[in-house]
Amino acid sequence: MKFKFSLDPVLKVRKHQEKIQKQKLAKQVAKKQKISELRNEVQGKLESYLNKSENEEAESIHMIRRHSAHMQQVHQRMEKLNKDMDKVDVEVVKEREKLATAHKKLHILEKVKEFEKDSFSSSVAKKEQKFMDEIATQSFSR
Repeated sequence: MKFKFSLDPVLKVRKHQEKIQKQKLAKQVAKKQKISELRNEVQGKLESYLNKSENEEAESIHMIRRHSAHMQQVHQRMEKLNKDMDKVDVEVVKEREKLATAHKKLHILEKVKEFEKDSFSSSVAKKEQKFMDEIATQSFSR
């Protein structure tokens, strides 16, 4: 006799759900990494620009206005990136929670499968022992 888990289709679905959830989490983490890299790049360019502008003297009012406009643009971009980072952080937390839930459901089913398999094995062992006892009894009575 071969063991067949009664909830095998459900187990396959749960494994698939966990796999999909892992992919979604990886996608959100990659998105977070990309935003972080962009933020670091903008920060580096800003620092470089500030160092360069400190060394130069303001030549005209036009240069000062251009410098001010550039600084304002960079700060707006940093604010947008920070907001995006906050949103992605929230999404990463949600996806981690969903993954934990999916993993928990899968783990529960695996435990049920293990319990059923142990129960099946002990049932088969009892039947085999009963059969062996009957054979021994029949051969002894002859």
